[in-house]
Amino acid sequence: MCGIAGLLSITGSRPVDGGVLKAMGDSMAHRGPDGDGQWVSPYRRIGFVHRRLAIVDLSDNAAQPMSDAGETIWVTFNGEIYNHLGLRRELEKSGHRFRTDHSDTEVLVHGFKEWGIDGLIKRLDGMFAFALWDETAKRLFIVRDRIGIKPLYFTKAGGAFRFASEIKAILADAEVPRAIEPAALNHYLSFMVAPAPLTMFKDIFKLPAGHVMEIDPSGRLSARRYWDAVPGKGIDPAETRGVSEAALEDFYVTGIRNRLEAGIEKRMMSDVPFGVFLSGGIDSSANVALMSRMMDRPVDTFTVGFKDHTHLNELDYASRVAKDFKTNH
Repeated sequence: MCGIAGLLSITGSRPVDGGVLKAMGDSMAHRGPDGDGQWVSPYRRIGFVHRRLAIVDLSDNAAQPMSDAGETIWVTFNGEIYNHLGLRRELEKSGHRFRTDHSDTEVLVHGFKEWGIDGLIKRLDGMFAFALWDETAKRLFIVRDRIGIKPLYFTKAGGAFRFASEIKAILADAEVPRAIEPAALNHYLSFMVAPAPLTMFKDIFKLPAGHVMEIDPSGRLSARRYWDAVPGKGIDPAETRGVSEAALEDFYVTGIRNRLEAGIEKRMMSDVPFGVFLSGGIDSSANVALMSRMMDRPVDTFTVGFKDHTHLNELDYASRVAKDFKTNH
């Protein structure tokens, strides 16, 4: 995970303070131990910060915040774009020239220039939260992935718009009021969660999964859903109509296995070592089993045990899976 944050002065009466941006980034240092970056526009209307956990393209050229050559588009990004190499090839055929070797972040920059925000988002396969500033149009976009794997919070107060991967980064700005949101507290006590867009802090919100928000030059905020897991957009009923019960079972078993394999394979995209947090349960054991088929080395697996609460341990189950698949446990 990386950490992203930013400030946009809406009224222009409060220029972006680099010290505040630094404090926002420093509050999330744990999210990005491999580097940090900051950018403030020439007129100090907007600024981005980034805490980097380097996974894809470890070079300094892939550091963030990142811009195009003309510095008209700026991005701060948390996540991974699994299909970035395919998108890069498509963009290169259209005449785009990349400055990094294989950074997935740079695909966002050129993809926006080629397809616009909606065209870019619909092409992305990944987990992400990012902010993109269009200097020409003076518009800010913040985007969250389809099911909300990567977090993104925002607030509008005191003539400024702020966003960050964690609420603590927003609260690093002393101008942001601190108050409890009663409706969110009620939800939390009832259901142990405050549903999006609410948070436990009044006037600090989380961008819902599958949404993009646009802040126009006047400071008006507008959000829209770009994806929804609604019925009727999955398997075509014609594919299963009239088949036997045995054939139907095989259809679903094969379909689930193929999707699992594809999902796991693309998540192994990395320039650094990776492994599996193995509990011995169905989910993590399936990850180990399928990864062991795809890799030319033993899977690195990790398990946590408790010496004072042994009834909570899953060490025996994890050890059995590790032994069966000959992992580096």
